[in-house]
Amino acid sequence: MKTRAVLALVACMIICALVCGCVGTVFEQKEDSPRIIIGASKIEVKTQDNPVIGVQVDRVIRDYAWTDSDFDTKVPADRVPENSSQVVPYMEGARTKELMDWAGASVIPLTPCHAVLNNSDWNYYGSNGNNEYPFLILIDKVIYPTSEFFDNDTQVMIHDTHGFSAIAEKAYENRDKLDIAIACMDTESKATAALYLAENGINCYAPCDRFSYILMNYKNKSQAKAEIIGSAPIKKTDYGAVIGDQPITIHLNEKIIVQYTVDDYPDQYCDTPKRYFTALAETFGLNLNTTYVYANVGETYMVAQKAIDENAHVIGVRVYNQEDYSAVKIWLEENENNRAILFHSAAYEFGIKLFSEFPEQTSFGDLNPQVIY
Repeated sequence: MKTRAVLALVACMIICALVCGCVGTVFEQKEDSPRIIIGASKIEVKTQDNPVIGVQVDRVIRDYAWTDSDFDTKVPADRVPENSSQVVPYMEGARTKELMDWAGASVIPLTPCHAVLNNSDWNYYGSNGNNEYPFLILIDKVIYPTSEFFDNDTQVMIHDTHGFSAIAEKAYENRDKLDIAIACMDTESKATAALYLAENGINCYAPCDRFSYILMNYKNKSQAKAEIIGSAPIKKTDYGAVIGDQPITIHLNEKIIVQYTVDDYPDQYCDTPKRYFTALAETFGLNLNTTYVYANVGETYMVAQKAIDENAHVIGVRVYNQEDYSAVKIWLEENENNRAILFHSAAYEFGIKLFSEFPEQTSFGDLNPQVIY
């Protein structure tokens, strides 16, 4: 049904173009009108600097659930990859491979994580590497079969580290070596841990960025000078590679069509666009003209169709699969002024495809956007 809906969207766009003559038209705005520039933030990774990346073990060094593979638990959790063929070829691993191949980056597995049980809420909290345990680690990431428990289960050593809350300890201990830390940011505690690392001079990159929104405008709210970048593309450059640096402009009087959901796994990440735009408006005191569309995995065509109905040229979506990709691609091709901000998308093949195919029309959830009046 979703594939049929995407095809219907194609037909609708063609009819719209024929009737309205809108293909290739540009939404006219005064250049000096109030606007937001999203996506100019960047982390430059230069080959000449011999960059070092600290990574979560899960989905980069190995995947304990991928049995009978070259990346199962036969691989030591602390294996230092000799080359990019020894890195998991998807999600955070895929982005790590790009930095290794394009910028000659070396990799440090950030493991293990030491966590303790908090008797007040019965959750486990990970170390910050400074004799404190502030970072909540969700129980599903604690009870990996490779974890070791001690002292009547009040302490745990997590080998397959997952998320900034679990890598904070080893990243802090290696802070003088690391240029970038790569991990998941799908909980508030993971985002808080990323901020802690940025305050200690480590750039952070999160291809999965559901909760990055809580760090909106963090450079003006904290002591952090390092970059924290969510689900942005990595691009090859003449000096190595760059994370981010794919800006688009949104005028403050433009309509913005934004995806959201209230459903659980595997759809919950589709609420990332709404989380971001809500935080953007609240943080900067903006009266954004946003319309929210309920759409789950494979349903970005609903967002695109709403943009057509509302004559809007900006959408915020999560791109996960072929159906998501096709609907957004069709919409972007229909008008060169159509722009899409992609959230929680750079971890996936189809998100990366859109970023690379439409570099002038796509961007990411920049945490330090430029608001210009």
